[in-house]
Amino acid sequence: MSESSGGTMQVMGTEIVPTGHRGHIENLETPFPLIEAVPPMLAQDTFVQRMMPAFDEVLAPIISTLDCLDSYFDPEITPDDFLRYLSTWVNSHTENELSIPGLRHSVATAVAMSAWRGTVSSLHDRFFPFDLDSIVLEEGGGVTVSTTATDPETWPDAAPMVATVTITPAKDSVNSLDNIIQLIKDYAPAHLQLTVVIAT
Repeated sequence: MSESSGGTMQVMGTEIVPTGHRGHIENLETPFPLIEAVPPMLAQDTFVQRMMPAFDEVLAPIISTLDCLDSYFDPEITPDDFLRYLSTWVNSHTENELSIPGLRHSVATAVAMSAWRGTVSSLHDRFFPFDLDSIVLEEGGGVTVSTTATDPETWPDAAPMVATVTITPAKDSVNSLDNIIQLIKDYAPAHLQLTVVIAT
């Protein structure tokens, strides 16, 4: 994995998602100074004493990353740029445009939420309170029950499968309203005619 100068995370040369720059950490110490591994005869050489700290400075970020590797895969504390990379494993492209707090929640609950996709609870848990202040779902529902056998041709026509979602966008959400609406429609069952209304 590498990061290009343009701030784009890449995996095996393939562009994944835009990211920020991960900068150099000043005065980052290494837990394994190379000078301690140099034979005593060479360690007394002033050139070696100057060269080893230069290698330590290059290796220190690598060692630090490996020491903290488990934290990179924890959506609650992983850096923002790596979070967007993790989100490509479990989220759609649209979901990757959520605000950072919303995206952390989305990645952390992706497996559990997949079982409830398309339900009221999944919509509520996906957006509230990160990108929406409120979300209300209204749908017709309806069922026909009979205690005796009847001819299907005599059954009443089924009510149209329609639903209305009323949302109140959060003022501090960085996610666009169009993207939120599209994501809500993506979550709706395919047979449902969905209308999204913005609360005033």
